[in-house]
Amino acid sequence: MHKLLAQPNPARMRILVVDDDLSVLRIIAAMLRHWGYEVVLAHDGQEAWEILQKEDIRLVISDWMMPGLNGPELCQRVREAGFPGYIYLILLTGREDKLSLVEGMDAGADDFMVKPVHREELRVRVRAGGRILRLEAELGERNHRLNAINQTLSEAYATIRHDLESAATMQKALLPPPLRLPGVAVEWLFQPSSFIAGDIFDYFMIDERRLNFYQLDVAGHGVPAALLSFTLNQVLAQGAKEKRLPGRVEGPEAETAPTQVVSELNRRFQSGIDPLLYFTLIYGSLDLPTGRVTLTQAGHPSPIVLRHADQQTELVGGGGFPVGMFPDLQYEAITLDLAPGDRLFLYSDGVTECANPVGDFFTEARLRRLLEATALLPAALVITRVGKALREWKGDDNHQDDVSLLILERGWQS
Repeated sequence: MHKLLAQPNPARMRILVVDDDLSVLRIIAAMLRHWGYEVVLAHDGQEAWEILQKEDIRLVISDWMMPGLNGPELCQRVREAGFPGYIYLILLTGREDKLSLVEGMDAGADDFMVKPVHREELRVRVRAGGRILRLEAELGERNHRLNAINQTLSEAYATIRHDLESAATMQKALLPPPLRLPGVAVEWLFQPSSFIAGDIFDYFMIDERRLNFYQLDVAGHGVPAALLSFTLNQVLAQGAKEKRLPGRVEGPEAETAPTQVVSELNRRFQSGIDPLLYFTLIYGSLDLPTGRVTLTQAGHPSPIVLRHADQQTELVGGGGFPVGMFPDLQYEAITLDLAPGDRLFLYSDGVTECANPVGDFFTEARLRRLLEATALLPAALVITRVGKALREWKGDDNHQDDVSLLILERGWQS
């Protein structure tokens, strides 16, 4: 293999002079040495080729007509060899016609000089070749530095990717398994937009008759959104009583609990650092024996209720402000009753705003029609159908926003 060539220095650049005429060879060599160049001599094209194979030479001055390997053939061989550094080729010729110029350029020559060689012409042409070689060497050095930077960035990206994949695994481990109790069944769909997501949800029994649930969507994507969703999951976790938000209200006041939870979250998570770091939320409670649902909506998409009796859907709630956007907000409780077989759907806006290749959203209306069309299917199969519909709508699973869908179905209690 050829070694990498150093950047040429005009005072030390080695020039190969090739000519079968000894007198011409000596005259050119003397002028070049006088200007401070190191000169290597070759008496024909074949000898020049052998020298180029072994030595670090960046500029060649070659006669056109030589026995064996002539000047254009030497140029062509140099270009085909693929040397690691550029070799600048000047042809000496007695020809002045355009066809000869075209022939030499096609062979790979960079410049021409017509014999006899004039001193000043030779000096300026060699200097021009030296400038081109220095530019080529500088470009090569820049490319080398860019490659080193790219390698560093690639290694950093690989590390970040590994860390994000590990974080995504941990995040998925936080999600609850599907729930099947005599009074309720819960299924879910979760498709993050990147390695880690801002959507998260959970559900848990508060006592023997009440199931609390929530779904939240942190504004933005990626690491900042995921870190806040991790934190909220810990704050809302059913364990760790010392961190528990007020909201476990007993007796007839139990229906106000979701409002208290959301109000307390809004008090705690006022972001003075990033005004865009807020989240939407639905927090609710289902009384299993009666089917009474009490929930609070904080900027989250309105839940959908599917009635088993007629397989028709309806929207619940009106919006509310996201949590963390404004202090001292008053949140309201919404109540509804689920009959046996009725379903409550919570979803993030990544579902309804899933865009197809032409930019059209999946929409709330399309989601409702799909839920009505699958009303008689098991909830687990509905999840599969929704995931398939979103994939077909978008064309792939690379969502621009996190997608999460939660189905709570009231069971038939004996």
